[in-house]
Formats: sequence, structure tokens, C-alpha cells
Amino acid sequence: MVETSDIDLSVRAIYPFWSREKIRFGDVDRQNHVNNLVICEYIECSRVEMRDRCFPKFAEDKSLMWLIAHFEVSFQAALRYPGEVDVCCCVTRLGTKSYVLGHAVFRDTTCIATAKTTTVFCNSATYKSQAIPDELRGHLEDLMPRVS
Repeated sequence: MVETSDIDLSVRAIYPFWSREKIRFGDVDRQNHVNNLVICEYIECSRVEMRDRCFPKFAEDKSLMWLIAHFEVSFQAALRYPGEVDVCCCVTRLGTKSYVLGHAVFRDTTCIATAKTTTVFCNSATYKSQAIPDELRGHLEDLMPRVS
């Protein structure tokens, strides 16, 4: 298992991957800020985009499944319309059959939220967990945090 402990997910410089999301008017709730669940959607979209861009061969393979076993989020600041946010991802733990992604949502230099997603790698025919293939493992190792 490869793990990076004590990583501060609110530090933008650690992330090897990021994507941009546009804040839509429909994302705003009655308190006139972006709804917290929409921020979770931004994180989900970035996670899927990371998979599609960084290891498309595995993302397109229908015999494989990526099951979310756990998701946790911590909201740091309010987000308002209009604008854009950067959503960042890194691999904080790499096990035999699962991995944990660290995430952060930034507006300019302000960290809006941090999150962790545990993903289990499975066979889509059996719904059984399986070992992460070596080639995919290499891609995931490339996404470990940038620490100095």
C-alpha cells in the first residue's frame, strides 16, 4: 500500500490534476450561495474527468467498475454566483483493490471545500472487488500529491 499521510488538502500546490467548473445560476440556493450538494457535484465531475483524461483505456473498459465506497467533505467557505472554480484531485492512498482521492475546490486562492473519495475497483460481471491492474496502478501513482 502507498499512502501519503498528513497531507493538507487545502494547499493547492499539492495537486497534480485539476479541472474547471462554471458556476451556474441554477447552482444557487435560498441563501444566495452555491448549494453544498452542488459543490459535491463539482468534485464528482472532476473525479470522472480525471479518470477519462489520465487513464482513458481503463475508463472506457466496460468490464471494470469504479464503486464509491466512502465520500466525506468539509466545507471551508461560501461560494457565490457567478464565476468559475478549480477542482483538484490527487491520490492519497493506493491499496491493492482500492484507492483514496483527495479533492479541493478553489475559487482563485480561496479553498471552498476539501473531500476524500474511496473507490473500490471491481469486475462488472461479478461485482467482486479485484486487484488494481499494474498499468492503472502506475497511472494512479503519478497522481500522488506534490510535496516538497
